[in-house]
Amino acid sequence: MNALAALLLVSAAASPSQKPGEVRGLWVVRTALVSPTEVDRVVEDAERAGFNTLFVQVRGRGDAFYSSRETPRSALLRGQPVDFDPLARLIQRARERGLDVHAWVNVLLVAGFAQPLPPGHAVERHPEWLMVPRSVARPALAAKPGTLASLIRNGAAGDPDVEGYYLSPSAPGVAEALEATLREIVRGYPVRGVHLDFIRYPGPEYDWSRAALESFARRQGRGGDVMAGPAAAPEAWERYRRETLTSLAERLAGSVRAERPGLVISAAVVPDQDMAIRSRFQDWPEWLARGVLDAVCPMAYTVDSRVFRQQVAEAGARIGPGQAVWAGVGAYRLAVDGILEKIALAREAGAAGVVLFSHESLQARDLERLRGAFSRPAVSTAPAGFGSSGTHPR
Repeated sequence: MNALAALLLVSAAASPSQKPGEVRGLWVVRTALVSPTEVDRVVEDAERAGFNTLFVQVRGRGDAFYSSRETPRSALLRGQPVDFDPLARLIQRARERGLDVHAWVNVLLVAGFAQPLPPGHAVERHPEWLMVPRSVARPALAAKPGTLASLIRNGAAGDPDVEGYYLSPSAPGVAEALEATLREIVRGYPVRGVHLDFIRYPGPEYDWSRAALESFARRQGRGGDVMAGPAAAPEAWERYRRETLTSLAERLAGSVRAERPGLVISAAVVPDQDMAIRSRFQDWPEWLARGVLDAVCPMAYTVDSRVFRQQVAEAGARIGPGQAVWAGVGAYRLAVDGILEKIALAREAGAAGVVLFSHESLQARDLERLRGAFSRPAVSTAPAGFGSSGTHPR
């Protein structure tokens, strides 16, 4: 931890957290963290537009935009001074303006296929940790570690839902590594919460890795060819992947709360609940029911206003006492008028806040119009228990 991060952490206890109210959030992608100038600009723009909460992508592709001993420093920071700590600087600038900061962590998506990897990256050190698509499952079982990554890349070719390499939650060592990453972040930085993203499978054709197939075979009490298990018991195979991911979510949330009680645990989730559960094995309604999450952020990026409101309302029906819905708005698909409409619809649907994706999508000329929308009181028509008070979860 550098000196600035240490000073911020020490002072956190003396600094009041954000007052209860509507979360007016902005996802800050890692491209805003590549220099001190970029960090300062995004915080200034966020304040100008009336945001009060920044979700900062401190782990984008298995790399670090903070001072870390667990995770390699991002290749995007090459050329910057070694003592430049993007997260520490952003927290300092945000605090000066009264903005909360949540650490946004991409959990399972660990690298892009064409991405240059920093030394010590997980794809190079632990290719056995990676998810495998069914199309190359058989050769992957026989592949040498050094050829596994290229085999996976070839197997994923043409799948629009696959953004790169994903860690397998079944692989020994993965949960421990992720847990260590989150503990390091919350131990070293006074963030308001941890925001989990890409805590899902890329699709139903994953994960045919050796680790997952062997684990499933043991659970089923099967011997022989591990490739036969999923076809022989397809419903059990789906359930295995859901439960494995749920166990990971519980473990990560538990480690954060053990390290820093009171931090807000949130997750960006697939808004269509059936798709989330059956195709991504992301049973976030169950996560809410178990108290794994304090807040859920359905990525309701549709431009269709009716669908948007329905997805936000359906998420609201899943939350319990002390939990909240923050509606994810796909600003990258909308002009400013569409963004303003979605903010109003989220309020009508009873959401306790909105989070816009992302800072890159906002034009300087639109910031004042956003501020005008945020300055108006939030009016909710939601029933009790749906976060209609607009308060932060505890």
